[in-house]
Amino acid sequence: MASDDDYMSFLNKANQDPQAGYPQAAQTGAGERAFRATEKGVAVPEPLVRVTRDAFYVSDADEPFEAVALSWDEGGKGLPDEVEFAELINHWDPKAAEIEILDPVDWDSRGQYKDIIDAVRAAGEGNDVRVYRVANGGVKAEYWVVTTEGKGKGAKLVGAKALAVES
Repeated sequence: MASDDDYMSFLNKANQDPQAGYPQAAQTGAGERAFRATEKGVAVPEPLVRVTRDAFYVSDADEPFEAVALSWDEGGKGLPDEVEFAELINHWDPKAAEIEILDPVDWDSRGQYKDIIDAVRAAGEGNDVRVYRVANGGVKAEYWVVTTEGKGKGAKLVGAKALAVES
């Protein structure tokens, strides 16, 4: 027969945080990991301020779009690759981040987010627009619709992002 101490030890182990010991990004109150979408001193372009006021991404949990404005030394190459993007948003493990790059037309095949894509394109003054799908644990993913504003060291990565719950 197990003692009370054995049983308490079992309960304490069962209730430990399964993420203990792993590097993590900041966590929101709901336990999801939060990525950096804006940065102090980097202004959000007006077209993005306007479009994100009322826009929602439709999934199992309709979530609002948020503006994105981050410093990005694009070095003449335009948009970042998957690892560079993970580093920009402060992903807790950039090299192992589950990031997929999508074409905006494929991502929005039904045209529901045309206003978002148009606002991002306007903010980037016609630069290429890309969608980054970032896995955020389980059934959660974030869609980042972004472009570049400016060139070189003074450039910014701007756009909009939303959380999707895909069950």
